[in-house]
Amino acid sequence: MNEPQPAPMAVPRLVKDHAGRGVLVYAGPNTEPEPAALERLLSVSRLPWVMGPVVSLPDLHWKPKLETPSSTAVATRDEIVMSFSSPSQNCGMNLLSTPWTEADVTPASLDDLMGHLRDGIPRRRRAAALSREEVIEFCRKGAPAAAERFGIDPGRCATMEARGNTLSGRTLSRQEVENALDRQSIEVGRFSFAYIGGGNHFLELQVITEILDPVSCGVMGLSKGQVVAMFHTGSERLGHDLGRLYSWRRKTEPSRRRKLFWRKVALHLMKNPGGLTGMRRRWDYHFRRQDYVAVPADSREGRKLRLTLKMSANYGYANRVAVTGLIQEAFRRATGQRGLELGIVADLSHNTIQRETIGGDRIWVHRHNAARTVGPSALPEGHPYRAIGQPVMVPGTNRTSSFVVVGCDGAASSLYSVDHGAGRTVERFEQAGLLAARPGLVTRKYSYGEPSPVELPHLSDEAIEEVMSVAAAGKLASPAARLRPVAVLKA
Repeated sequence: MNEPQPAPMAVPRLVKDHAGRGVLVYAGPNTEPEPAALERLLSVSRLPWVMGPVVSLPDLHWKPKLETPSSTAVATRDEIVMSFSSPSQNCGMNLLSTPWTEADVTPASLDDLMGHLRDGIPRRRRAAALSREEVIEFCRKGAPAAAERFGIDPGRCATMEARGNTLSGRTLSRQEVENALDRQSIEVGRFSFAYIGGGNHFLELQVITEILDPVSCGVMGLSKGQVVAMFHTGSERLGHDLGRLYSWRRKTEPSRRRKLFWRKVALHLMKNPGGLTGMRRRWDYHFRRQDYVAVPADSREGRKLRLTLKMSANYGYANRVAVTGLIQEAFRRATGQRGLELGIVADLSHNTIQRETIGGDRIWVHRHNAARTVGPSALPEGHPYRAIGQPVMVPGTNRTSSFVVVGCDGAASSLYSVDHGAGRTVERFEQAGLLAARPGLVTRKYSYGEPSPVELPHLSDEAIEEVMSVAAAGKLASPAARLRPVAVLKA
């Protein structure tokens, strides 16, 4: 197949709104925003704190019980709005290079390897994976602190976003951690670690079928026919809890909301209450039943919230490094090669709220199921990908290709954001009859409940190719490699 061509329409285009900032739409002929999602984004653009148009990416969709549609980015100048992103911060992707090639992929070899993966990465942990001290340490220091614990050279964290530590250069005391987290958050963090989790999280083995950018792939160490492992997980229950302890979220089930209420009271109203005025302010920020609540980033509450976001991110990076170690161990068991090592090609989050400089402005960028994409000039000297731009993984589904892309310098208009995947787009194309079967190609799907895999027939790539075409036309990212799934593990 050839490299995806730019979408034959204006990319991006501004949908104006008489009372708001409007929506900057990145879309192709078959990826126009669904009306309800677009209207919701127009209403977001009318909020007083929103700075500039809201960004809508081609995989835009609105999940039930979430305040803001997925595949979006929203900027504010001085406020943090938790519901512009997911409740669980630093849900993200990791891409690992392996020594396997396509010739190593057989039903027997996949059954063996995936069996070791199921044994090493359980669906649920009934025994704690970490001590309380380790949870605190990983919140403070991120991926490098977890690397040695799980058999990974800490130097390999250099290819991770923020080198796997959003608090690098800052010494965070244990007391600061305990002021921002409640005891139960730390406790659930002991169990919800070194695993993939449920929902749309996955672990997939893929074969590189096409090199679209030889220079970039050379820098990343990727070659045609190589087997890579891509997985999706994040800050899990610790991040899940923190996202709800610091805001009211539609997605929280009523029974869980009642339990969280008393934890929120202890965390926000009993710890350093700051008088009646301070308690009332915290009630408004963290308890009020409203879709969008803005917390001034430099307020007392905002500083505590910012710290929580960074700790959730660090815990997510540490979790993905731990999973990397478990995948590496599974490969060692399957091959008998005790010295086998996997390379971390890239690791980055797609649910983030962070301070960034764009166009000379210091702003808060809220991404919801959108990854940060930056070109070479935005990466610091000495960064492993300074010559090519930030690699980003854009998975399709376990029945279609995925892509690795590299960031372009022209992505500022999208708030340096690109789709974190194309799953919803594939669904839309399939429902519209725009995809064809690919005879002879299947993915072996493994689950925890069934001993034998199920074979999933493949579909053609028009859906994800349109997402890639929009990214290229909008100068967000450039496709570097196409990947075909051969096996997937899902809960």
